[in-house]
Parts: sequence; C-alpha cells; structure tokens
Amino acid sequence: MIQKSNATVEVNLAKLKKNLQALRSYLDEDTRVMSVVKADAYGHGAVEVASTLEPMVEAFAVNDIHEGIELRKQDITKPILVFEVPQKTTASQYRVHNLTATVSAKEHFDWLPNGTSYHLNFDTGMGRLGFSPEESERVLSLMEENQNLFCTGLYSHFATADSPESDFVTEQHHLFTKIREQFPGKLSAHVANTGATAFYSSEQFDMVRLGIGLYGYAPGKTNIEGIKPILQWKSNLVQIKPIIEESPVSYGATWQAPSDGNLGVIPVGYDDGLKRSLSEELTVRIGGEKYPLVGNITMNYSMVFLGDDKYKPGTSVELLYAESDARDWASKIDTIPYEILTSINPKIPREYIL
Repeated sequence: MIQKSNATVEVNLAKLKKNLQALRSYLDEDTRVMSVVKADAYGHGAVEVASTLEPMVEAFAVNDIHEGIELRKQDITKPILVFEVPQKTTASQYRVHNLTATVSAKEHFDWLPNGTSYHLNFDTGMGRLGFSPEESERVLSLMEENQNLFCTGLYSHFATADSPESDFVTEQHHLFTKIREQFPGKLSAHVANTGATAFYSSEQFDMVRLGIGLYGYAPGKTNIEGIKPILQWKSNLVQIKPIIEESPVSYGATWQAPSDGNLGVIPVGYDDGLKRSLSEELTVRIGGEKYPLVGNITMNYSMVFLGDDKYKPGTSVELLYAESDARDWASKIDTIPYEILTSINPKIPREYIL
C-alpha cells in the first residue's frame, strides 16, 4: 500500500497500556480479556496494537479472516476469534492459520473443515447475527453431531451496554445466563464489551471483549474514568495566502472572510477521512493557537482562517488532539467516535510512541 505524505497519525502505545490497566480495574481478578482489534484496531493499526497488548491479554478478536491472517503473519500467537460469518471460499484458512471461527447458523458446521475451533454466537437481543435462545437444544445436538470441530466458547452481543442502568442489558444477561447453563462448563463465555465492563459489574462471565475503551473512548455519553484517547492526527500548512473581507472560500461559496487576513490551506480532505459534514464545525491548532476551518471541506484540501497571523508553509497543524478529539467531532455531526476513527485513511502513516 502506497502511503500518503500529507499527514501523520500518532498512536501512543504507553497510553494504550494504561487504558487496559484502567479497564482491568473493573474486572474480577480471574476474568480474562479479549482485545478487539477489528477494522485495523479502530484505525490505530492492528499489528502494532496487538503486538503491544499480547503479553497483557488472553485473546484477540477481529472482524474477518483476512485480519486474523495478517496478525498471524506478524507473529501474534494468542487465540484470535473471527466475528464474521464463515465463507465457503476461505473456510479452510481457519485451521491453516489457527483462527477461531464464529458459528451462528446450522450451515456453518458444514462449511468448516475438520479440526477447526469455533465459538457459538447467540442473538440475545442485538438483532444481527446468531442462533436464537430457543435453538439452544438444537445447537447442542449439532455440536455432538460435529465432533470433528472443536467448540471452545460461546458469546453474545449487548445492544445497549453503552448506557448505564439499561434494563435491556439485564434482559440480555438473563437470557445468555440461561443459554450458558445448557452448555459444558469448560467452554469460555463472553458477552461484556467496554460499556458492560465499566457499567455492569455482574455481566463478566469468564471473559470480556474490550474495544473502544482501549483506544480511550467510552462507547456512549457516560465517561469512563482512567482512559484517554491514544491517537492524534497532524498535517501541515502547504500554502498561506492573503484574503480580503467578504471573499468566499471553497465550493458553494458558503463562507466569506469576516475581515482582511490570511487563509491557510491544509492538504487533508474527505478522501483522508476528514468528513465533509464537519465543514465549518472544527477548530485546528497551529502553534498552540486554535483557528476555525472555513468553507466546505474538499476531497483533498481544507482551509483555515488565520486572521492577522502568519505562518510559513510546512508549519504543523493539529487536527485531532486532546481538546478536539473523536468524541468532540462525533458530537458535531451526530455520530460516534468509532466512525470518526475508522474513517481515517489507512494510507496515512501511523507513527507509534512507546
């Protein structure tokens, strides 16, 4: 993959470790952690994140088999659970690369080659993938009929654990508990995500799946004490030009200069993950000072009004930083930090701070 040269993403691995430690404080001593590194670790770099966390966690989770294979090729040895529905064309790769499949429908037993390990996925209210609770006995029979495959766990997904005191979490937990009681005790069981880990102390079972919290964000509006964002996004000014009062900027001419001054051009646009819907909503930081992005964000560029201040081309620009992080961006366009983080173009180089 050819990397871009217009920006850099800095990922602080020391803060990553501290976030894990903070989240572990919510867990029972013997509760294991599965680190979720799908979508390139939410845009942070799956290989580097997994390599950093491997001595500190018991397992990893990815979305698709290709993500799992990438980790194996980079010498990640801990168990890796693949969330996606198994595909006939790639099913053989689970065993080749020692990956754990997810089985959520009867036909998946037929697609997986002998010797494959798997976890069962039950739908307790997420309304996405998984067997229904009413199918528990049937699933037990399928397990017995397919002893050439190795079931090592079962799991479900909470739908509302991002909100403390959700009655629906209690309902899902009750359902999953009843399902768990029907299966052999040797199987691992996990349903709690970051929100359930921090907000619901009784939902842990023997393993939790930590995702967004590792990267420094709570899954909803309620903060989680002790975690901090680990990613910063930086670019630079490529051109500075004078602008006169009432001069329009960018497509649509929706913004006009409030006074004479200087306009800075940043070589980052929506192709890089700086969403167009954030136009005229953000401030960036240059030389310790905050300045507004103005006009519509374009595919490859965005503009900043500098007022009377002047900077040289090449001056660093902070896009995502402590006072303007993914949660702040998300609140401006009614989305979630997950979307902001995973939208950052993977071609932008990631630099890692130990």
